[in-house]
Amino acid sequence: MSEKSKNSVSLIIPVYNEEVLVKDALNECLAKLAANFEEYELIVVDDGSKDNTKKIILENFSNTPNVVFCPNYINLNQGVSIQRALAIATKKYVVHNGIDLPLDINDLRKSIDETPDADMIVFQRTIYSGATSWRKLTSNINILIRRILFPKLTTGIPDMNFTQVYTKQIIPFVMPLAKSPAFTTPEMIMRARLMKYTIQLKEIHFHARQHGSGSLGKLHDILWTIYDMFRFRHLLWMGIEKHGKVK
Repeated sequence: MSEKSKNSVSLIIPVYNEEVLVKDALNECLAKLAANFEEYELIVVDDGSKDNTKKIILENFSNTPNVVFCPNYINLNQGVSIQRALAIATKKYVVHNGIDLPLDINDLRKSIDETPDADMIVFQRTIYSGATSWRKLTSNINILIRRILFPKLTTGIPDMNFTQVYTKQIIPFVMPLAKSPAFTTPEMIMRARLMKYTIQLKEIHFHARQHGSGSLGKLHDILWTIYDMFRFRHLLWMGIEKHGKVK
C-alpha cells in the first residue's frame, strides 16, 4: 500500500486509567493513520480517568494536529464515550478501537478500500484470545440472550461486540438508546439492519492485549446491558413507527 487511501477516517479511542499504554498507543495510531490515509482525525475520549492518563494526553497531544480531545469529567463508561465521539466525528468513515489496539489500522484501511459500497463494516474476530474465563462466560451469555430476544436481527452476525466502521451519514439514524458498554454496538448494528443499510462482515485478526487488563465485565455493566436489551426489545414489540428511529 504505497499510496494513501483517499477515504477519510475518524478513529475513536476511549481510554480509562491507561497511563501505561496511552502515549505509545496514540503515537502508533497517528503514525499508521498518516501512513494509510490522506485525511484523518484521532478522537480521544478520556472517561474520567483517576490516574495520569488525562495528564499524559494533555502534555503530549494538546497541540498535535488531527487530534481531538474529548474528556468526560466523570466516568460515564465506554458506551457513552463512544457515542460522544460518534456525535462529533467529521470524516467519511468512523471507527472505534481500544487503547490496546485490537484492530490494526493497516487492516482498517484495507477493509474500507475493499468495501466502497458498505454503509457499515462489522469486524468479526477470527480468534478471541486473551480474555479471562469470566469474560468468556459473560460474553457467551450476552450472545445467547441477544439471540433469544432478537433472532432475526442477530442472524449471521456472531460478533457484535468487537468494532465496526460506520459511514458518517448513517450515524444519526443508528445511534442507540442503550448506554451500556456491551449493548451500544449491537443495538447500532440492529438499527442498521432495520433501516436496510448495507452491512459488510469482515473477518479480522484480533490483537490480544499485552499489558494490564480492561475495565469491562463487572456486575453493574452486565445488569445495565441486560436492561438495555429488554428495553430495546420492548420498543420493537410496541412498533418502531411510534418511536421514530426506534427510540
